[in-house]
Amino acid sequence: MKVLFSLLTLACYIIGQGQDAFVQLSDLEILDNTKWTGQLTYKDYQSGEWTPIDATMQISIKGNTIKTVIQYSYEPHKNRTSKLKLKNGGTYYGNERVVSNEVLNGFRIIKTMFKEKDNNRAATLFITHKFNKNSYSITKDVLYDDSSKSITRNRYQFTKL
Repeated sequence: MKVLFSLLTLACYIIGQGQDAFVQLSDLEILDNTKWTGQLTYKDYQSGEWTPIDATMQISIKGNTIKTVIQYSYEPHKNRTSKLKLKNGGTYYGNERVVSNEVLNGFRIIKTMFKEKDNNRAATLFITHKFNKNSYSITKDVLYDDSSKSITRNRYQFTKL
C-alpha cells in the first residue's frame, strides 16, 4: 500500500510540474525600450475611495533584467524604479510566482502571485499584467488570509507614447 501511495504521489508531482506557467523574455520583447503615459488608480486605505494619480512609465530589457521606471507627475517623491529577472525557468517573475501566461484577444496576460502583508494583514497578492503594443495595464488584487473574497487594491492603465 505504501508503494502504491508513493507512486501516486510521485505521478501527481510529475504531472503538476509539467503544468507550471512560465514567462519568456520573448513574451516581453514588445515592451523593450518603450515609454507610456497614464495613471495609477488606487483604493485609499482610510476612506475606501478610488484616487487617480497621473503617471508615466518606461520599460527596458537588458539581458535577463527587466527595468521598469514609474514617475508620478504630482508626487515625484513616490517615483520608483524596479529591476527584476525571470527566475527558475521563467516560473518566477522576480519574486512573484507565475500563475498563468496567455494571449487573449490580442493582449498578452501574465498573472503572478506572492504572499505579503496588505494593510497590516497577511494576504496573497495577485498581479495581472495585460498588454499589447499600444496598451498596458497592471492590476493588483488582494486576498486576505482570513477572507474568501478578493479586492482590487490598485490599477495602472497606460497608453504607449
